[in-house]
Amino acid sequence: MLTIHASKQETITLNDKEFFFLAGIIGSDRLLGVEDPFVGYLTEEIAEEWENAKQSLLSKQYLIQEEGGELSIPPEVFSRVAIAGLAERACWLKYETQVKSFEGYLHVTDERVIQVCRSSEDNRCYMLSELGTIEQACDQLVEDLALSDHNWGDIPALLLSRKEFGDIYTSAPLHSGEEIGDRLARLTDDAEGSIALAKCMKNKISSGELQLSIWNGTSWESQNAAFIVNESMNWLLRMSLEGDQDWLTAAPATKEQFRHMLLMWLKQ
Repeated sequence: MLTIHASKQETITLNDKEFFFLAGIIGSDRLLGVEDPFVGYLTEEIAEEWENAKQSLLSKQYLIQEEGGELSIPPEVFSRVAIAGLAERACWLKYETQVKSFEGYLHVTDERVIQVCRSSEDNRCYMLSELGTIEQACDQLVEDLALSDHNWGDIPALLLSRKEFGDIYTSAPLHSGEEIGDRLARLTDDAEGSIALAKCMKNKISSGELQLSIWNGTSWESQNAAFIVNESMNWLLRMSLEGDQDWLTAAPATKEQFRHMLLMWLKQ
């Protein structure tokens, strides 16, 4: 278990080579969502770039050279890079609301959640921020996702083909809510739920995807979910990941139910 007490300081910004340099110091070779900047480099070229990254980090004071020549990483930098590079739970998140869009990773330990996303100003740079505890991160996320506070009562989950739903969702802007509802009803045999989901798709104010990944010691094991939100309803979508499977479930979820799902996911 990784236990690191992060210092809640300002956001730290690293370019891809600086990020890899620091990850290498702490012994990580599995930075999710960060492409290896040294692919295709010759050995001597890598050594030169490594030195450039070190000097850049020293100038930013993200790396300290002690009197004896040893290198050390300040605690507020070390905690973020260590969690991003060594945590065994991560959640890729992509969403868009009426006021903002986001894509990045949450790296999770029992004590802290670190958010890593690309800088909007420089695609080669990554911003590392602390979101606090798992509970604090979940509280912030459900607000950022603009989830509805309404509770529609008991509407059964809909089960349908992932591929069919993808086709309907992609073409939704070209069709009326009634047309979408009719098509969903033919696939699910549930007119009421289909109409509610169609209305949500046509009048969405927020939507996105999540992928939870857990490190099993040799590779990442993942599960997916997505969501669609309008002013009065949240729909949570779960789907197959295996190539030979083709299923998707869509179920209404209250804001608290969505928060609980996130909490259980990140605490696994």
